[in-house]
Amino acid sequence: MSPFTGVFTVEHEALVAEVRDEWAESALSTRPADRSAAERAVREAYTAMRLEPPRSVVWADSPAGCLRACVGDGPDRPGPTDAFSPELALRLRRELRRRYESNPWRELEDRLVSRLHDALGPELWDELRSQIGSRIRERLWNRFGVRLRGHVLSRLSDQLPFLLGGHLGGVQDVWRDAYRIALYTCAFRIAQGRPDEGLEALSDVTRRVGWWIPSRDGVILSDRPGVLLRDELERLHSATGPALSWPDGYALHAWHGTPVPEWVITNPTPEAIRAEDDPETRRCAIESFGWERYIAEVGMPLVAEIEDPRDPGSKLALYDLPEDIFDEPLRVLVTTDAQARRVYLVL
Repeated sequence: MSPFTGVFTVEHEALVAEVRDEWAESALSTRPADRSAAERAVREAYTAMRLEPPRSVVWADSPAGCLRACVGDGPDRPGPTDAFSPELALRLRRELRRRYESNPWRELEDRLVSRLHDALGPELWDELRSQIGSRIRERLWNRFGVRLRGHVLSRLSDQLPFLLGGHLGGVQDVWRDAYRIALYTCAFRIAQGRPDEGLEALSDVTRRVGWWIPSRDGVILSDRPGVLLRDELERLHSATGPALSWPDGYALHAWHGTPVPEWVITNPTPEAIRAEDDPETRRCAIESFGWERYIAEVGMPLVAEIEDPRDPGSKLALYDLPEDIFDEPLRVLVTTDAQARRVYLVL
């Protein structure tokens, strides 16, 4: 690997693309974790970071289960979809803070930055970080750290009203960490021609598990999701069931990237749609139900119907939409041709 002198070469481009694609594949994995291999990887990671192996390793089956295990809920703990009590949430916030302060990732990242800074100097390191980041940010951070992890945090916030996203700084998972690991992996190979031992060991753990919470005294590991479904634009989506689900039944539903309650996917009805307070959820529910079916069942008044002047043989039909559906007056335009029907909302 040619050294970085401020110019990003074809060789550097190829390395970044390879590492980026490897982590994108890991982030989409739904394979069950090999628990014995994952525990072995944890011990090796602690050894590589010159730490004593954790005294305990606890497994959970989902992000919610991971958090419950963090506060020592026993075998009779509530199910993964049950709300956390305020008392449990407060205990969890304290415990997550304690674990964050002893999280070995923090020490490792400080050491990685210091070594890269020393190897390249401040200006070259800033330039290299910028060059790598611009090539992986959308595929790794925006796709996974923002969108997928954001969906899970949104779901957890319903169960943990006293726990904010900032309290989860010590909770690791491939969606959050793929970007950082890929960034430092590429940087070390370009700057020094070899990977960092501690980073490689921690990367191995991240590839093998779902959410996990490391600390000096014990580690909590959770399995990957068993279902992860997206639409053609890579947005979380399923029209038939959960778009994300884990082995213990913890699940999230989404409609083309928008988190929605389960009924929007499994049982949308005109009555449920009208009773829904959130206009964005109502829109998703109508799309799930089907616009043409919805128009027919609620009896939307037809404003006008004409031949499409741009496409002979096609029709344009305009309907008034009840104001309480989107909290503002809108109309629905249905276009019909020989191949398909399309629906558009218009002012």
